[in-house]
Amino acid sequence: MLHRIPALFAALALAALFLPAAASAQDQQGLEFQNPSVVIPVDLSGTFNRYNLAIPAFQPLGSGGTGDADRWNRRLGLNLDMTGYFLLVDPRASMEANPRAGLFDDAPMDYAPWAQIGANFVIKGAVQVSGSRATMEMRLFDVSTGTQRIAKRYTGPLKEARQMINKFTNEVILAVTGEPGVFGSKIIFLSGESVMMTELGSDEAFGVGGGGFGVMHPTLGRGNRTAWTRRTRKGCELVVDGKVAYSGELVIAPAFMPDGTVAAGFSGNTSTNIAVFEGRRPRVITHGSGIEISPTFSADGRMAYVSDQGGSAGIYVGSASGGGGTRISPGGKATDPSFSPKGDKIAFVVRERDVAVVDAGGGGYTQLTGGQGLNRHPSFSPDGRMIVFSSTRGGRSQLYVMAANGDRQQPLIPEFTGSQSLPSWSPDMPEQ
Repeated sequence: MLHRIPALFAALALAALFLPAAASAQDQQGLEFQNPSVVIPVDLSGTFNRYNLAIPAFQPLGSGGTGDADRWNRRLGLNLDMTGYFLLVDPRASMEANPRAGLFDDAPMDYAPWAQIGANFVIKGAVQVSGSRATMEMRLFDVSTGTQRIAKRYTGPLKEARQMINKFTNEVILAVTGEPGVFGSKIIFLSGESVMMTELGSDEAFGVGGGGFGVMHPTLGRGNRTAWTRRTRKGCELVVDGKVAYSGELVIAPAFMPDGTVAAGFSGNTSTNIAVFEGRRPRVITHGSGIEISPTFSADGRMAYVSDQGGSAGIYVGSASGGGGTRISPGGKATDPSFSPKGDKIAFVVRERDVAVVDAGGGGYTQLTGGQGLNRHPSFSPDGRMIVFSSTRGGRSQLYVMAANGDRQQPLIPEFTGSQSLPSWSPDMPEQ
């Protein structure tokens, strides 16, 4: 079903103008549009409207070449499809007479051909590549109101063209939801014995550490700080920001607390409890008689973790300072908790095979995956609107992303051929 935008929003949409861009993609700027119309109300626990989006082939901007314009065009489509807010329609179905329409002064935008194929939005782009430099102009058109919503120009090194696409993706998300997107944000994961990093909106990953025996559970904190554990001949090490922060007994599944301190499961003589690693000796903050591991923290001082105190592993929520917690997961085994950035939801794994979410206070249980391999280790995006997790549904362990309500489940970096597991999404928003 197609959804029309209320006329009230049309009065708020203003066309944007171009400003010269900075020299580097890290500093790319354009004139911000004013009074963006929020047209997609996002309910993370339910459904939201989706809009038909067409992205025709990018056009030449000037006398230079167009580089990998087709690949950049596909990347933009993949990004926006991944959000769950849009349904991509084939632009070749349009009877538009002039592909330059809307991009250049001699060709005003013609909305009629796009309305005829049911497109609610159209994104048009033009590219110029000169040596090692690239310039992209991209515009978002609102077919329902007949207005241009965004116009941006990005200029920078050719190698940063993908970052330009990610920046524009975030602008589009801001225009239609009222909140910026998270494309370009970092995700850490394990590939074999190597700790790898990728970005939302990337096809590649690069190594950041590991390479030894028994590397496990990489995680990201604010400032893209890193932590993971690794086995040694004498026991276990906790590695924080590339340096050994602790060496001794078994340490399991570290996580950054809001103040930047690292907490993790810590094995004692008779039990495993959550401990804080802030000095020579870990400070234990839970005192169960069995196993308590996998802490995750909310910004307001709560901790969710796994405990078997009820007879089977479940998700408990208590104070980040320690003490007892309250079980909030339903009956059956539950592991791998992840707090949402707002602290209102917790994602976790049920029965060691599917991702579910529950309200942080209990209730509102929803299973998000089912019947497709083993789905584990969910982690929320920094805006809470997406979840990354690992899945074997394709025959090997890969990272997948989905909307926080379970929609649009798809591989994160399908071209990366190595194994992919144990993802952790940085809490930092990308540079906008």
